[in-house]
Amino acid sequence: MTSNDELQDLAIKIGQLLTKIKKSVSTAESCTGGWVGKEFTGIPGSSNWYGFGFITYSNKAKIKSLGVSKDALLDEGAVSEKVVKEMAEGSLRNSGSDFAISISGIAGPTGGTDEKPVGTVCFGIGSKDNISCFTEHFEGDREQVRQQSVAFALKQLLKYLQ
Repeated sequence: MTSNDELQDLAIKIGQLLTKIKKSVSTAESCTGGWVGKEFTGIPGSSNWYGFGFITYSNKAKIKSLGVSKDALLDEGAVSEKVVKEMAEGSLRNSGSDFAISISGIAGPTGGTDEKPVGTVCFGIGSKDNISCFTEHFEGDREQVRQQSVAFALKQLLKYLQ
């Protein structure tokens, strides 16, 4: 399990890299409810590289704030790589940022299915040129699933930037 200190260390490394290359990042979060943004805004000076965070918990918010298509939500569901790709694209488009993180998942304790059990989380990480999508499954209670999701997203963005 990643500690809160480790999350902050990852966010600091991301901020240092973004500052060095003079680029910015935005977030589009569902199940994490703005936790990635919280890690970023905990760093003094982060407004130089983090200016937009979209918390789009409902499907309506995903459609209205990020332009996620109703078809993607109906065909694939909110917890899908297609939807997180569209969330990341919307975050990039609406913020003008250089990079984006998007997250949508089932943190539990309810909401899981046989196909998508509790702990299933989808991620979009990238830029206008390339958004990589991932699906992971995390064990634990709601808070643990959310924390592991934040850690995974930060680690993937750090890899992407390096």
